[in-house]
Amino acid sequence: MAFPVVPWQAVEQRARAVAAGPVTASGATAPGLRVHGLVTDSRAVTPGCLFACVRGQGSDGHRFAEQALAAGAAALLVDRPVTGGAPQLQVPSVRAVLGPLGALLAGDPADQLRLVGVTGSNGKTTTSTLVRGVLAAAGECAGVVTTLGARVGGQERSTRLTTPEAPELHGLLRWMLDAGATSAVVEASSIALDVGRVDGVHVQVAVFTGFEEDHLDHHGTIEQYWASKARLFTPERADSAVIVVDEPWGARLADQTRVPVTRVTTRPDLEADVRVVRWRTGPRGTDLVVEDREDRYWVRSPLVGRVHVGNLAAAWATGRSLGLDWATVAAGIAATAPPAGRNTLLRSPGGPLVVVDYAHTPGALAATLQTARDLTGPAGRVHLVLGARGRRDRYKRQGLGVSARAADEVWLTNEGSHGERPEAIVEELRVGLDGGDATVRTVLDRRAAISGAVLAAGPRDVVLVVGRGHETTMTDDGAPVPFDDAAVAAEALESVTLDLVTDQAS
Repeated sequence: MAFPVVPWQAVEQRARAVAAGPVTASGATAPGLRVHGLVTDSRAVTPGCLFACVRGQGSDGHRFAEQALAAGAAALLVDRPVTGGAPQLQVPSVRAVLGPLGALLAGDPADQLRLVGVTGSNGKTTTSTLVRGVLAAAGECAGVVTTLGARVGGQERSTRLTTPEAPELHGLLRWMLDAGATSAVVEASSIALDVGRVDGVHVQVAVFTGFEEDHLDHHGTIEQYWASKARLFTPERADSAVIVVDEPWGARLADQTRVPVTRVTTRPDLEADVRVVRWRTGPRGTDLVVEDREDRYWVRSPLVGRVHVGNLAAAWATGRSLGLDWATVAAGIAATAPPAGRNTLLRSPGGPLVVVDYAHTPGALAATLQTARDLTGPAGRVHLVLGARGRRDRYKRQGLGVSARAADEVWLTNEGSHGERPEAIVEELRVGLDGGDATVRTVLDRRAAISGAVLAAGPRDVVLVVGRGHETTMTDDGAPVPFDDAAVAAEALESVTLDLVTDQAS
């Protein structure tokens, strides 16, 4: 991927146009100075780039300015002067201009793509994947940026964050454009919207999948969390909106936004522009009847579980909002495979059905447990493997325990303690389970917990492993170590099958 070479004067001009205060250029600026690419990590500096000195919670990029210059940075973006004679542009807040300057130095790729932005407490990755499938069915080369990484065509790139920092995000859009993309779907997290990672991006449709309390360790209050998500639904950021109004937060957003709104609901008691009239889900997928202002349509998807009904309806409404005909939207949904770690189903002869899911909020866990109950055979039981991430969102642990009461057997375990005591995390989960009927076991070794649940379950049972989904590493006290929930569950299922074959042979 080659970034365009941008004259220094153009960088100054863009900064002065967007900064909320004075912009000062200083340092020895060579005639005809040009820069290409905007970098926020001194370890990623390439010769000729502009290095942005971002202040973070644990570090200050100004401390690494000398290192960046030594690695070849052509100039600095600062909010306080840095000693030395290097060209530097001082702005009131470096972070506040990362989006617009990142867009400029990537060639403003967002302006050349048809974009969809997706936010919500749950379902962002699934809905983004479905919308990409709908765009592909319309003949577009569509890219996507989600928690799972970035993809376009047959190419993939990993991303450290659900929504990358603004320069990286614009760089990914540039990469997609260079690969032939005509459109892209971007998963926008509340934190990303709060700190400006999607600045410089204007979407044709903004999608809201739903809302529940989450990430209060960053936002502080649920109102601030909601307000961060609402930032996407303004005329400055979006042309139109698709909003799931099943709960009051969505209805409030639909009432307050200043862009045209398509309201979506899965509830029969609510009025909306797109309604799910009927639905049915099972191990082979989900069928639903969707009603919009024109007609009723039957939609088929390989995604499993009632938790996806709202995501499917939101994707349907988004495709229609983009002007696509119903047959194209239905075909795109039908052809889209489930994203990794989102109700991933595993089975082997003689063993239980294993469901691996990313559910990590009380609401998502409750919905996923309902799906697990739907999938059990006659007199089948639900075995839940549950943990909670260390050093994060401690307030929701008791709520996870309350939701877990819907299981028959609960295996409390470590989910990645990040330096916190796993025993303490599990005890907070157990508080929510008090008063329920579920049998509760504590097995802190996650591999042993998953294997134990699979081996204890019968062929009519469902084993639900939640919290990590697609993740392939786990962090406790030190560096991340390889750990894949689905792979561990598959090994346990293989053991069940081998035992069955041995018993039959004896």
